[in-house]
Amino acid sequence: MTQLAPDERHDLGAHGRPLILDARKVAVNFKVEGGIVEAVRDVSFQLHKGETIALVGESGSGKSVTARTVMRLLTKRATIRPGATITLDGEDLLGKSEREMRSIRGNKVAMIFQEPMSSLNPVYTVGQQLCEILHLHNKISRKDAMERARQLLEEVQIPEPEARLRQYPHQMSGGQRQRVMIAMALANRPEILIADEPTTALDVTVQAQILNLIKDLKAKYGMAVILITHDLTIVRQFSEYVYVMQAGEVKEHNRTEAVFQNPQHAYTRHLLASEPKGNANPLGENTPVMLEGKKVKVAFTLKRGGFFKPDFFELVAVDNLDLKLQRHETLGLVGESGSGKTTFGQALIRLISNQSGEIFFDGEAIHGKDRKAMRPLRQRMQIVFQDPFASLNPRMSIRQIIEEGLIVNQIGSGEKDRVDRVRQALRDAGMPDLILNRFPHEFSGGQRQRIAIARAIALEPEFILLDEPTSALDLSVQAQIIDLLRKLQDEKGLSYLFISHDLKVVRALCHRVMVMQHGKIVEQGPVAEVLTRPQTEYTSRLVRAAFEIAA
Repeated sequence: MTQLAPDERHDLGAHGRPLILDARKVAVNFKVEGGIVEAVRDVSFQLHKGETIALVGESGSGKSVTARTVMRLLTKRATIRPGATITLDGEDLLGKSEREMRSIRGNKVAMIFQEPMSSLNPVYTVGQQLCEILHLHNKISRKDAMERARQLLEEVQIPEPEARLRQYPHQMSGGQRQRVMIAMALANRPEILIADEPTTALDVTVQAQILNLIKDLKAKYGMAVILITHDLTIVRQFSEYVYVMQAGEVKEHNRTEAVFQNPQHAYTRHLLASEPKGNANPLGENTPVMLEGKKVKVAFTLKRGGFFKPDFFELVAVDNLDLKLQRHETLGLVGESGSGKTTFGQALIRLISNQSGEIFFDGEAIHGKDRKAMRPLRQRMQIVFQDPFASLNPRMSIRQIIEEGLIVNQIGSGEKDRVDRVRQALRDAGMPDLILNRFPHEFSGGQRQRIAIARAIALEPEFILLDEPTSALDLSVQAQIIDLLRKLQDEKGLSYLFISHDLKVVRALCHRVMVMQHGKIVEQGPVAEVLTRPQTEYTSRLVRAAFEIAA
């Protein structure tokens, strides 16, 4: 194994760039119930100035823990084993005090986290949060900080940056929040940017823009980048050197092209072979309609201008849309971030109110029902959210999270039956059933997403709204989740409304697809037809970004 993953890079110093970060024998243990988990074992890696290296592996492989060790952002349960060294420009990071680390974080080394909603403070506006970072490391006036914040939002291509500065994180789409996180990380022009799944929540076209943006800034400021991802397409395009991780160890590392052309380790070959495959099973004739929306409209009032001269304008997020979903069908809803996909999906199951239009669930009109009247139907319709960390209560154990719905809906003959159902749901979602007493923060992003799926299927619903359920998952787990969703659909006769920007997953899972842009449906039809012969320029652009840039 050592010959595939020696402590030093195969090309160390070969291209004449000075070494900026050198990590050797990094090992991290976590105290958990019933013992100790070795999350990272003897991981070594090097980073030269101005280059991009990638840490690749499935969720739970130790990629993020390795990055957090560099930033010294580990939980109290974690211990870094003796013998580890991490040097930044020759300075030992592991020996520094918390106060010394604070001046390094954000200034010399910055990190973009995987889940933007849990990293942004919900009670402060985006402008306030950007200004706080600027004030922390720079002596700068409030006016200059706000102008710099506006420039940063412009730099990461957020439309109407002036208005966005006054918005709160919950008023933005997942992709826009991720771009705010990138703006915050770049605020003080760090020497090293650690990007932990930076494009997870972004649609394919914006993903390419953001990665190119990071690439341009890297070239402009001579910044070095550590890219943590499970998306091998991104790795091939944007990194120069790759470390492949599995179960806390580096299994293989080499120059990017060498890894792709000639993978040595069996696990690397397995990763390269993983890609969403297959097609949705055909629907039967004359299948009844499960969910129907007629002329559904949702609008929000946004504010522009200052406190004394407010200018209110209406943003129509869902513009008089129709939708029909049959029993056992998977309908894909695709479009760029901010196109209104999630808003439309949530309006259809009455999680947010629609201004006008009619909505029918299994033939029953639900557009006039209030929260109390909707409650008897909630067991039959479930949702899996895009950001699993924000949707799982951090104070509840996994058992409590999944069991809560069973208790509320009075499912199960008693406590033992409920626990059996919780265990079964976890097994169905591809998780071990021995994790009942652990908490959400103890799992990787991909594992948390599977817990969210387990919570939804535990109630045995007939319809599930899947809002980007595979965006946080690595390719091989994505393939498992697609197979799982297909299997559950066949066994339990489920209907899915599948919101996604990942057209590869949509192609593998959906029967039909609807393409949204600016709150309108610009194209719809059978998946094979829309993705192979798109009729509009917008759909063509999405298809090109998903399949051709990736090639």
